[in-house]
Amino acid sequence: MSKHHEKTEKPDIGSPAADHTGMDRVLESRNDVTKTVAELASKASRRLLLHTEDLEPAIFDQPPFLEAVTRLLLDHRDACFLVLIQDGRRAIQSNNRLIELSRRLNTHIQFRRPAAQHRNNHTTFLLADDAAYLLCPLPGRYEGDASFNNPGKVLELSKYFMEAWEHAEPDMEIRRLHL
Repeated sequence: MSKHHEKTEKPDIGSPAADHTGMDRVLESRNDVTKTVAELASKASRRLLLHTEDLEPAIFDQPPFLEAVTRLLLDHRDACFLVLIQDGRRAIQSNNRLIELSRRLNTHIQFRRPAAQHRNNHTTFLLADDAAYLLCPLPGRYEGDASFNNPGKVLELSKYFMEAWEHAEPDMEIRRLHL
């Protein structure tokens, strides 16, 4: 296996990590996921990283989440929200309000589309700072897990996210809206 291939290999993010240390949740419904993403965003103080198929409107276009993101970005000057999105066109067609929010807070919210080597990962995950995460491994399914205190899992997911982010390009569909 080449060094480059090792570097871009997808981590084992489809199963809960063995080192969970409290405040863990099993997510079994859309309501579980929606509440948890809002709570994660409200507890963040520096950054949010989102890996998503299309900004799933039932999750990421809900007032509690959008309000928490807005508070984070307005209350913490250096805070950022990075979004890796597979299909920006679908998010635009659904009039996702996170895109509108990004127009107002464009220095804090950035969207990129994964490069070809990362487009086969359809897992949805949200990372808040260095310890909290939500993970839904199957696209379109509101099932997964979350933890508010699992730095090991967040580090694993962050490494994958930042590797994908480095190779990603600005999402041209969303970027056109900003022009």
